[in-house]
Amino acid sequence: MTDNEQLLETFFQPARNVELPDNGFTHRVMRQVPHSNVKLKSRLWTAFCLAVATCLFVLADAWSLVVERLQALLTHPPTQHQLLMLMVSLGVIGVLVVAEVFQRERISWPFSSNMP
Repeated sequence: MTDNEQLLETFFQPARNVELPDNGFTHRVMRQVPHSNVKLKSRLWTAFCLAVATCLFVLADAWSLVVERLQALLTHPPTQHQLLMLMVSLGVIGVLVVAEVFQRERISWPFSSNMP
């Protein structure tokens, strides 16, 4: 938590315990709000896509292609082009992993356009 967030928390802490009489308005509004399970739907969609991708991988017999490429990589030294492609791929994966960590930890991404 940054200093500004801590200051805001300290400032608004007394207001958290204040109850405002609203004659049941909040309760009525909350009953009318549709409850959506966004996280559940997102996880189900991810599981469905993973299952479809796995089925396509098996049906296309892609595993034999992966084994063939690995055998070729181990028996013949890689070319400069192959090494470059491997480095670019690992770099992209690394950036995606770092971005995911930043997002999960709610850290501001240093290259984003919405910086103060």
